[in-house]
Amino acid sequence: MAPWLLELWAAPAALGFALLFNVPPRALWMCGVLAVLGHAARKLVMTLNGDIVFGTLVAAILIGLIAEWWSARRNEPAVIYAISAAIPMVPGTYMYKAVQALLGIATLPAGDTGQALLIAAGVSGVKAGMIVLALAFGIAAPILLLPQRNRN
Repeated sequence: MAPWLLELWAAPAALGFALLFNVPPRALWMCGVLAVLGHAARKLVMTLNGDIVFGTLVAAILIGLIAEWWSARRNEPAVIYAISAAIPMVPGTYMYKAVQALLGIATLPAGDTGQALLIAAGVSGVKAGMIVLALAFGIAAPILLLPQRNRN
């Protein structure tokens, strides 16, 4: 499958969460567009030898900026666009790896220190936490940094 085609899979995930969060039907298409743009921006940063955390931050800032701009035009809250578009970038794989390593430590025989599993759990957990923080800061950055407007 072509790499650019994989980015389109962010749209169904975002639309699923948008429906779960009762986003108005007229706003669904923009949630999907923002998800694809954000996912593609993160992939671009990673292709240019960037880290996944930095790529996620860039993507989340892009999503936040476009959501703010679009919501000002539509007189709607930006959060209905930004949150559902950013959810496909939540680091589920890293969280899963951290929990699996911790469960591996719990099943070790007596006397085995499990240092490798503890390091794997720590690395995956810290990376997952940093990605979540990058998503939160990136979505909130336009609200914090742009001049105040009449937000709903």
